[in-house]
Amino acid sequence: MSQLTLQTLELYARHRRASLDWLVRSIEHGAGGSCAHFSIALGWSHPYPETTGYVIPTLLANQAELPELGLREHALACGRWLLSIQNSDGSWNGGLHPCKGAAKPSVFNTGQILKGMLALHRADAGPEFLNAASRGAEWLVSRAAADGLWGGGDYRASQTPSYYTHVLWPMLDTWLETGERSVRDSVERGVATVLARIRPNGVIAHWGFTDEPRAFTHTIAYALRGLLECSRILGAWDDVGARTVPALEKLLRRAELDGGRLAGEFDDDWRPKARYECLTGSAQTAINLLLWEHNEPDLRIVNAAAKLVDRVCATQHLTHPLAGVRGAVAGSWPIWGRYMTLRYPNWAAKYHVDALARLSARIEREAESACASS
Repeated sequence: MSQLTLQTLELYARHRRASLDWLVRSIEHGAGGSCAHFSIALGWSHPYPETTGYVIPTLLANQAELPELGLREHALACGRWLLSIQNSDGSWNGGLHPCKGAAKPSVFNTGQILKGMLALHRADAGPEFLNAASRGAEWLVSRAAADGLWGGGDYRASQTPSYYTHVLWPMLDTWLETGERSVRDSVERGVATVLARIRPNGVIAHWGFTDEPRAFTHTIAYALRGLLECSRILGAWDDVGARTVPALEKLLRRAELDGGRLAGEFDDDWRPKARYECLTGSAQTAINLLLWEHNEPDLRIVNAAAKLVDRVCATQHLTHPLAGVRGAVAGSWPIWGRYMTLRYPNWAAKYHVDALARLSARIEREAESACASS
C-alpha cells in the first residue's frame, strides 16, 4: 500500500473518529436519544427519535474499530429509549421528543427507526427489537394506499414524496427477517409507483420536501438510496437499481467538475438553485455513488465519491474549542445556507461517518488488488 494511500486512510480515520465522538456527545446530551442538532446560539436540541433510529446502525458498524467509545452500549441505550416511546399500534411519533404539541404518528420517522431496531436485532441485543420492527412495519403496511405509498398531506407535500423510498427500504429489510409477505408486496407496489415517476433526465418527480420543482440534495439522495437498497435486497439491479444511474451520472459530473462541491438544491432540469452546499446531501451522494460502483465497477465513480467526501472533510473542525462543533458537520456550507441554517445536525455526522467508512473500505480493496497483481 502506497504512502499516499496510507495517509488518506489515516486522514479519513481521524475525521470518522471525530464525528463518532460528536455523535456520542449528542446522545449524552439527549438523555435517551441523540440530539437532533447543535446550534452555536441555542446549544443542543431535544433528542430526535427519527435520526436516533438510523444513528444506531452507524454506532454498531464502528464498535469493533473503536471499542473505547462504548458505541454498542450507546446504541443499546438509544434502542431501549426508542422502545419506551413506541406507540401501542407500532408507530413512532414525528418531531423531537417530547413533542411540543399533540403527538402525531409519522410514516417517515417510523421507517427510519426500523433501521435501528433491525441493527440491534442483528447484533443479538434481544428479541424485543425485531418485535418492535415487525410491529412498525405492519403499521406502515396498514397505512399504505393501493399504490404502496401513503397518500397526500404527509409532511409539506400534497402527495407522498419520492424520498419515501427511504421508508420502503427498511420495510423490505424487515421482511428479510420476518418473512411477512404483506410487507414485501406493499413495498413492491411502492417501488413501482416511484419508478414510474422517473423522467428521461433521471429526475424523480416529487423528490423534494414540497411540491416545488426543486429539491435539496439531501432528499434527492434519500430517494436514490432507497431505490438502490431495495434493488440490493430484491436482487433487481437491472429493473430497479440501474434506473437511478442517469441521476447519479448527473451528480457525478457535477462533483467532478467542481472539486466535490454540489449545489445544495437542484430543479427538475438539473439547474443549481443555490450557491451553498448541503453537506448531508454531499455525503449521502458519495454513498450512493459507491453503491452504484459496487454494481458497475469504475474507478471514475470512486474518484467522484472521494471528491465529495474530501470536500465535507474540508469543512469539518477537528479541534474546535466548542464540543458541539468539534467533529460536527454543518447542515449547509457556508453554515448560513438555507438547509439547517446555523446548525450541525446529527444526521449530517451520521452520513459523513458512513461515507468515510464505505470509501475507506473501497480504497483498501483497490490497494490490496493492486498489490496482488504487482
